[in-house]
Amino acid sequence: MSAESRVATRYAKAFVSVASQEGNQDALYADAELIMSTIEGSRELSNALSSPIIKAEKKAAILKEIFSSKVTDLTNKLFNLVVEKNRTSALYEIVIAIKAEFDAVKNIQRATVVTSTPLNASTKDALVAKVTKSTGKTVVLEEKVDASLIGGYILTVGDKQLDCSVKSQLQQLKVAFN
Repeated sequence: MSAESRVATRYAKAFVSVASQEGNQDALYADAELIMSTIEGSRELSNALSSPIIKAEKKAAILKEIFSSKVTDLTNKLFNLVVEKNRTSALYEIVIAIKAEFDAVKNIQRATVVTSTPLNASTKDALVAKVTKSTGKTVVLEEKVDASLIGGYILTVGDKQLDCSVKSQLQQLKVAFN
């Protein structure tokens, strides 16, 4: 685990603990989603937060300008703390860790399934039921479509991946015959 990951985990645990005490977890989770999508959508913002050349005051002003009216007071305090401790380069990782910590507190398991065509409702429900049974958690399933798979699916749950795609099976056959 990198130093930034350890820092992100510590900040996330503290942030979620305070959010739990205040009882506004849903608003803070929404803040984390907003911050994450904003940083992902703006290379300039990501570069500015990571830049050692830009002064802390300027970074604080950037965060305030973009987010102050859109996020809760607790999230604004998090920004102030991150800037004060010179951890703005870790802000994205902190937000990811916050989302993961909220999921752990709420007993949610995120999973991703990639298929060649969109899943129908009954297949999706069956997949969610199987993952729920194996993890014992509430499952939030994200669907992605990749026509290159030809058929089958790739299911990712946490750090585990199950590749049942036709593309993968054909590649394995190709390797076996060579």
